[in-house]
Amino acid sequence: MLLNAIALLCVVLIGFAAHRASLCNVRAVAEVMSTGRAHMLWSLMQSVLWMAALTGLLVLVFGVTPRPTITRTPIEWAVLGGALFGIGATVNGGCSLSTLHRLADGELGMLATLAGFVAGVWASLGVLSESTVMRLVPALSPWLRWPDLAPWIGGLLFGWAIWQLRGLWRLARPSAGANLLKRALAPNYHLAVAAALMGVAAGLLYATQGAWSYSNFLRSEVLHRAAHATAPSAWHGILVLGLLAGMLVSALERGSLAWRRPRRLAVWACHAGGGALMGLGAAFVPGGNDTLLLGGLPTLAPAALAAYVAMLMGIASMLWLMRLARVPMPVFACSPEGCGDRPAALPSCGVSS
Repeated sequence: MLLNAIALLCVVLIGFAAHRASLCNVRAVAEVMSTGRAHMLWSLMQSVLWMAALTGLLVLVFGVTPRPTITRTPIEWAVLGGALFGIGATVNGGCSLSTLHRLADGELGMLATLAGFVAGVWASLGVLSESTVMRLVPALSPWLRWPDLAPWIGGLLFGWAIWQLRGLWRLARPSAGANLLKRALAPNYHLAVAAALMGVAAGLLYATQGAWSYSNFLRSEVLHRAAHATAPSAWHGILVLGLLAGMLVSALERGSLAWRRPRRLAVWACHAGGGALMGLGAAFVPGGNDTLLLGGLPTLAPAALAAYVAMLMGIASMLWLMRLARVPMPVFACSPEGCGDRPAALPSCGVSS
């Protein structure tokens, strides 16, 4: 009961922090391309480092055995899946986390994205069932794969974490007229704070719950119902609801919830089409960018690393094509302090609602 309560608290915290920082891989790549800076992309990488540090602490100090990460072989299919997911996320105007974030803010077009995601996973069955070489394999945690190097890697990560904690403590110290509660309810989070909250919470979750992310849960649920594959854990479904609840609580407290729907059929179609590509890619990887960030990358599994790089390249390629087509794109001028209360969203297919 205590472990489940901690897990539920962690997913609510991830949802709240991701919403307050408006974290999104598509927005991160767009920031690099529009300003030449990488504040958001670095914050996403920081969350990976925090998760790796927390997992290392659990393994080296407390003797916890983390669950293996499931990866795709041959690796080319994971690369294809990552590229498809990145292209789909750009067409949609947001990645996995951003889709839930915008839904929590009342953007009903994201329902079409989720419906498209389910359809994309369903469509992958034709390829998955026909392939004789494609399969899923477990990848052990690097803390278990490299026992001789683990203490040295752990020392570097723990040193980095302590250095980061000093900076976070300076940010968290109450100042005149700004107590800790006000900072916790700030409309937008410092990117380093959001990265630390997400990484530590995700490290606890993955060590105890495995691949709990909502994109992986949807993928597993569709494959279970369509192809009688192993059903996802019902508890993982509750964790997914907890993630959405954390975002919804953030939206309600911040006052950003406002129900809106696309006024043009083309925008609905773009959300659905982007979601379908995301679902197809997630079936091949397996999992979306949330699965890779909060589970795959810290394991240093080659397929996970390759899929994430391919996803970033897919996003960059679509943004470049939109630029060639003279699609008006917002400028994402983030800073370490955050990206604003309600940063501009990428238009779906480059078409505003």
